[in-house]
Amino acid sequence: MNDKEGKLVMIKERVPLRTHEMLRRELRKGRKALYISKNSPRQLEMQFDQVKDNMTAFWLSPRPEEDCIPPMNLENFESRIKEFLKENESPIVVLNGVDVLYSWNGLRPVIDSLKRARGGLGNAEFFISLDPNEQNPGYVGALERISDEVVCT
Repeated sequence: MNDKEGKLVMIKERVPLRTHEMLRRELRKGRKALYISKNSPRQLEMQFDQVKDNMTAFWLSPRPEEDCIPPMNLENFESRIKEFLKENESPIVVLNGVDVLYSWNGLRPVIDSLKRARGGLGNAEFFISLDPNEQNPGYVGALERISDEVVCT
């Protein structure tokens, strides 16, 4: 990790083990993270128990709850990211659930939304964790094209 211009990194992994390992390490250093997931924030907090104070977690769910981002509302998704980036120095954004966004919105709107969110990164890092075997290969290719780095585990 470095402090130069922010970057978008796609991590291909069956489950987000490498993503979580990297995130725990950065949270221990005091960095702040926004984690947008297809899993509930409570589930994530258990996995990040020691460092959860540095992490803000949202669930991609249509439930009308405070810790949810409706997956059909890409404007809400983007504004949560932009807000977090504005409030924190050198933060990390993690998305585990790009497939949920696709299923509600289709490929092109999601790619456009990710590009817009990425535009405000500054010196932040944006990690997208996905299982390539669970994704349409065309979607994976589209994500690879907007990523600065692709990590395969």
